[in-house]
Amino acid sequence: MPIGSNARYAPIPGLAALGAGLNFNDRWTSSVVVSKASDPLVHVLVNATWPTNNWSFLAHGKPNCGNTAADEALIRGWVQASPPAFPANPWSTLSPVEAHQVLPASFHDAHDHARTTIHLKPGFCPSPDTDGLMAVFQPDGWVLDTYATIILGNGDIVGDGLASFVDARGDGTGWWNGRRASMLPSFAGLIRNGELASGLIPHALAAVMSSSELAKAAVWPAAAFDRHADAYAGTLPMGALLAIPADVNLAKLGLSAEGLVLAKAAQDYGVYVVDSTNGAGVTLMAQLGDPEIRWPGWQSDVATVVHHLQQVTNNAAATPGGGGTPRKPLAPEISD
Repeated sequence: MPIGSNARYAPIPGLAALGAGLNFNDRWTSSVVVSKASDPLVHVLVNATWPTNNWSFLAHGKPNCGNTAADEALIRGWVQASPPAFPANPWSTLSPVEAHQVLPASFHDAHDHARTTIHLKPGFCPSPDTDGLMAVFQPDGWVLDTYATIILGNGDIVGDGLASFVDARGDGTGWWNGRRASMLPSFAGLIRNGELASGLIPHALAAVMSSSELAKAAVWPAAAFDRHADAYAGTLPMGALLAIPADVNLAKLGLSAEGLVLAKAAQDYGVYVVDSTNGAGVTLMAQLGDPEIRWPGWQSDVATVVHHLQQVTNNAAATPGGGGTPRKPLAPEISD
């Protein structure tokens, strides 16, 4: 959804002092795969042996792909076929407080529309970190969204007790029970391969924010925040929409061509806070492996864009982007 003509902006205290980045060392983002019906079918498995989980396995330095035969045998001893073990993201505030205790909440139950097999284009791996996020688009428009994901040698996918299916034709909000702490889908808002080079990012962006800047609250379109939010010490709620105000002349910001593309997206569509980090600053997110995100001067460009963001205070389900006349048309359908 684009920013509307009725959007109201408010400065974000301390934002100008924060560092700004674009992905981190080509990790801590989501691997996006657009599969075709001709791609192989693989099994969707979930780790059902909480707290012996994929995250712990990955935290001990094991890879998300390419494990030894012995380690793969160990992993297969943990798993079961779908449906997933938990109805929601157990790391979010609307999810199970403990492994088997469910709080009343409104979200797309991970058991709904669960599938035991999906098409997976060969050669793709999750983000190479403990979050191990991966989003696999299916030919019918549904997307497997998984956390702490491990891919076995035969292509089977193992999620960390939680793997939900998101309808990419839906509204993309936290109701869909995505894998980020906000419960927004892991693929929502990522800069996609080719967008910077094309000169157009036709959608809202996603940002991971330092927990020191976040409040223990969530606003639409987010449905939750981190369950372990002890480090939250700021004022921004999870799901906050940030944007460069409409009266800012982007041509005067001294940006490169790529930086200007990024700034236009931030002004026309905005930036949603989708997750938190214990690190410092604000990180804009691109899909895993995007080769275009390290152009000459990118650090300066990203810092300039981030430091000009303000919060859109009247963003809501009834007034997305602040309401009024949209600055831009809706983005086109996702394609390979």
